[in-house]
Amino acid sequence: MFSKIKDFYNSKVKKSDHPQTVVRADQVEAQQQKIREQERLRAEQEYQQQHPEQIIQENLQSFENKTNKLKKKLNIAIITVFGLIVLVFLILFYI
Repeated sequence: MFSKIKDFYNSKVKKSDHPQTVVRADQVEAQQQKIREQERLRAEQEYQQQHPEQIIQENLQSFENKTNKLKKKLNIAIITVFGLIVLVFLILFYI
């Protein structure tokens, strides 16, 4: 009796051994994105192998740009703190 119920249930429930013919759009987009990412990484690695001196030069320029930005921010911070100290001094002694 239970085997008949089990067979009936299995016949009504979608079986997983059939291939899925309909694919959702977000699954397709995710798969395409993954393929593009793999291709981009492969191209970057190939470029690094062909042009190692170019990569080193780009890294040095990037480092110089970052240090210059930090220098500017530090100068602004120092000037601001100095200006605030002068302002506090003037307020305390002339009021």
